[in-house]
Amino acid sequence: MKNTRLTSILGSSLIACALSLGSLVATQSASAQSTAVAEVNIPFAFHTPTQTLPAGAYRVDRTGNLLILTSTDSKAAGFVLTHSAIKTQAPNHGYVVFERYGDTYYLEQIWTAGENTGIECPKGRAEKESMMAKNSTTAPSSVELALNAIPTH
Repeated sequence: MKNTRLTSILGSSLIACALSLGSLVATQSASAQSTAVAEVNIPFAFHTPTQTLPAGAYRVDRTGNLLILTSTDSKAAGFVLTHSAIKTQAPNHGYVVFERYGDTYYLEQIWTAGENTGIECPKGRAEKESMMAKNSTTAPSSVELALNAIPTH
């Protein structure tokens, strides 16, 4: 009896895994088509919710809610799971928004020219700690950098 039940559970688990893997592959191929590509020159080190990246020029790829940042010299890379942000008016030019606490910068939003839907990064632990710091007597300031679309050939 136990062997039959174990075989049934294992069989069900394998089917569920196969279906999950199939849906992930289908989702990846469908969303890969929606990748937006741009470049931004960031003159300071900055934080994402999970890591710190050095100053430099970065290629920005977006696939659904996944943002991939790769330095143009391929020495640094990172990714961020983002969520959508909406503006009432689409911006005329693309830009990247950072929140600045003293000399520390946190990636916040990315807006593409002509689109009223952008992406927003969740606040990571380090940013939350910066917000709560007792010695932080000034409010954070926003810093915007131009996002340059890479021409398609």
